Amino acid sequence: MKTAGKPKRASKKTRRPGSTETFSVSVDHSTKVRLKTLARARHGGNVSALITELALEGERLAAFEAAWRWYGGPEPTADESAALRAEWEEGWKLARRAKRKTAA
Repeated sequence: MKTAGKPKRASKKTRRPGSTETFSVSVDHSTKVRLKTLARARHGGNVSALITELALEGERLAAFEAAWRWYGGPEPTADESAALRAEWEEGWKLARRAKRKTAA
């Protein structure tokens, strides 16, 4: 059965898996450019996936800051936070390497 009008084109972009919701966000031009650039580099251009990643990172940061306040010290500076993250990442790399060796 033919439909009237032009045939539908297949969408160029694939949708993210799972249930999603759409909402509007207003940002300045330079922020939009940075978001799209990051999305291309990290998620094949999928800005929604980048926003999901940023939300998770924001939750991690808030949890870290809450734990740091509970510990009783002042919040770490940006440099201190970066050094801690680098140290943790190095630890995870070593743990992954050790796991591969024991699995082999």
